[in-house]
Amino acid sequence: MKIQHLDTIPLFDLPGLRHQTLASRAGGINSFEVWHETLAPGAATPLHRHDCEEVIIFTGGTGTMRHEGVDTPCKAGTVLLCQPNELHEIINTGTTDLTLNIIFAISPVPVVDSDGAAIALPW
Repeated sequence: MKIQHLDTIPLFDLPGLRHQTLASRAGGINSFEVWHETLAPGAATPLHRHDCEEVIIFTGGTGTMRHEGVDTPCKAGTVLLCQPNELHEIINTGTTDLTLNIIFAISPVPVVDSDGAAIALPW
């Protein structure tokens, strides 16, 4: 068993996005990956998809999930279940930080844009 505290997990602070990988193959978990992310007001993820199932748990703030051209309002307590290769984007539409926990069914998780080109992740 490995025990960590959030303060000891590397934090990637990018414009509009803060990211921590809480669990992954690199950390000794082979079959899934868990991320914690914070989007600043007005910030958005790129339009993207993953070749695996994904669960997104909104833990704070308000935002929109854009999926297949449809915008769905989301807030703390919203849980989204994404199937493999569903094109989606998360947008912070509120005035405070939008916080998310994200679980992927594989590790490492590849991310591609709407044209299928790989998106290089800095973490």
